[in-house]
Amino acid sequence: MTIIKKTNRHYTNGDSVETMASLENAIAVLSRDNEYVDKVLECFSVDRSKEKVIQIGNVKNLLEDISILDSMAEKKDVRVKVRDIVLDKMLEEEAALFTLYGISDLDLVKKLHADHIQVESRYSAKNDVLEIHKLGKFANFCRDNKWSDLLDYINEYIRNHTKNNEFCSARLIRPIESDRYLLRAVTSDKVYRNYGINFSVLVALLSVNRYAMSTKSDVFIDNYQIDDSRVYLSFRLGAPVRISDNLELSFSLILENDEIKDSSVSFSGVFQLMYTSEGRNTNITLRPNTSHYPGEMSYNTDMLTYTHSMSVEKVYDKISNLPLYIEKYVSQVAKYAKAIIDIKNPNEVKSFIVEAVNKAKKDEFSKYKEAVLRRLAAIESNSIFDLFEALRSVEELFGEDIVSREYWRKKLFNLLFSRGKDSE
Repeated sequence: MTIIKKTNRHYTNGDSVETMASLENAIAVLSRDNEYVDKVLECFSVDRSKEKVIQIGNVKNLLEDISILDSMAEKKDVRVKVRDIVLDKMLEEEAALFTLYGISDLDLVKKLHADHIQVESRYSAKNDVLEIHKLGKFANFCRDNKWSDLLDYINEYIRNHTKNNEFCSARLIRPIESDRYLLRAVTSDKVYRNYGINFSVLVALLSVNRYAMSTKSDVFIDNYQIDDSRVYLSFRLGAPVRISDNLELSFSLILENDEIKDSSVSFSGVFQLMYTSEGRNTNITLRPNTSHYPGEMSYNTDMLTYTHSMSVEKVYDKISNLPLYIEKYVSQVAKYAKAIIDIKNPNEVKSFIVEAVNKAKKDEFSKYKEAVLRRLAAIESNSIFDLFEALRSVEELFGEDIVSREYWRKKLFNLLFSRGKDSE
């Protein structure tokens, strides 16, 4: 469960100027918790003296939602020694109470009237701390067996096996209605740059806006999900492309960033196949996973990534290649679509998918397995249209569960494309 309630939006179009926003407004909103704004604007050669409109539909709503979310919590990163994070109590549901000692942030010390603070963990923060010394499972074992006296042993072990100069960054958050800080993550102190939600959204908007203007494409935001620590933002790129009399393709660029992990900020692509048969319409959405087909594209599932250790200049150098990656992606996806639509035995393909679902063991998917199998069994797939309908109905099961939905889209692409190639 998120600390601040997540915001979900879905749009079917965004070609109205009223849904766009000025660049100055975007900068004002995305400057919060973003120390790199000036450097980003310098890299993109933004002239703030000239009034510009971001040519992306629905960006106005996105900025309003980000502004509201930012106003609901205070975020603060605190540099502390790893050995000065003391485990006070193990709680249920993968949470724990820790005390952070030796805080040097003067503003926080003044506010607390102390150089230490007790915080309750959220998300994976408990494991972030304990797994530094592989103590997570042992701590859970102590909790489950009510062996609270062994917490002293855990804290002593951490102090004795951690160098005095080993620091980390404790990522704190305080909901505005609360007077208590929560620990949402612990990250590296040495190479981690705070490329948070607002940084990644600003870079994405500037990049996609440049793409829209250079290609004269109509671009709009078709969906996003944002909470206190994560963003999933989808840009619909251009008008649908007709592949055949009964098949169209639409393309979306996805930005994903997670502030509570050390993982890279990523841009990836998904495509939607819109199929028409006898006046009826259906569609499926797929996310290519090209690691199995290294000869066909020069990048893997994520078109482009940048890490928290990179400089802003390096991030800009990478992001400058985005139009080229999009061009390659669109060209390759058209070939994928033709292979999929040429599947000769759709009912056999559905059986192949059912078999794969039965074998699935990933946590993000296994909880949906029974419901997925029921949906697939409910529709006889004697045609491509029927197959698409069955697969479309499966995606509805995941709702706003992005992790499970994207896992399904990747696996479905692999299954359909491999069978489409077999039918050639």
